[in-house]
Amino acid sequence: MNESQVDLSIDYWAKVIGQPDLVEVQVLHVLTNTVTVCIKETGETGVAKLCDLVPQEEKMIV
Repeated sequence: MNESQVDLSIDYWAKVIGQPDLVEVQVLHVLTNTVTVCIKETGETGVAKLCDLVPQEEKMIV
């Protein structure tokens, strides 16, 4: 996934740096190779790599 493919209006699953598993997130800001996210479960802010973002509907299918 690259910066232009990120949709701020949908939720994603992401491997957030410092978190052991995939977590449900909302993207706040898109940077060059990373995104700043809000972790839905805790409300904490985190950082994830763009390559670690998965739109929620794709994870449900897998």
